[in-house]
Amino acid sequence: MPEAAGEDAGLTGPQREYGGPPLRLAVIGDSLAAGVGAASHEEALSGQLARTLTAMTGRAVSWRVSAKAGATVPVVRRGLLPGLTDPTTRWRPDLVLVAAGSNDALRMRRPRAFRHDVERLVRDVRLRLGEDVPMVFAGLPPMTRVAALPRPARGPLDVYVRLLDRQLRTVARRTPAVFHLPTGGPPAIAGEWFAADRLHPSPDGYRVWARELAVGLATLTEARPAPA
Repeated sequence: MPEAAGEDAGLTGPQREYGGPPLRLAVIGDSLAAGVGAASHEEALSGQLARTLTAMTGRAVSWRVSAKAGATVPVVRRGLLPGLTDPTTRWRPDLVLVAAGSNDALRMRRPRAFRHDVERLVRDVRLRLGEDVPMVFAGLPPMTRVAALPRPARGPLDVYVRLLDRQLRTVARRTPAVFHLPTGGPPAIAGEWFAADRLHPSPDGYRVWARELAVGLATLTEARPAPA
């Protein structure tokens, strides 16, 4: 399925409606960050997350996406970091959300090597931004209810995904201003949580996931003072 179309940056609303400067949020990663399964980024993770954060915090959110379907963590590190900033407008993020790692699991990346890749990604983001901007890793989604996968493969792949997700938690625990937010997967109740490929989220699936992540991000942003 194609990546989300339309603008890869936006603002949750006129800034005058919300007090103070907007929260600048950059989202980088694989097909989940790229919005595969949604028609536009407004319906995908970034747009829905920005709107939910505004509703929770009362603060405008300026967001932008740099993502590529099929990207592994090394691909994100080597090719997508220029999208973290906009030299024309001098836009720089206050917060970076990373949604990547599922493709590393599909390629059976060894857990220790995967952790080193994640550590290099954190290092290179910090070198590019020149400061300890908080980084949040979205937990890897469980594979047990992904309809596109053959049932015999779901259990073993889910075990491997859990191993890599544990490495994300380890990096977050050891590194200042790096955080891990678990991902619970689609709700157990009936709903159109998956797109037509039965692998990626639908717009409703992204909405549920965005709400789940926004709870943690709202707490994080409220604990850190807004930039002047």
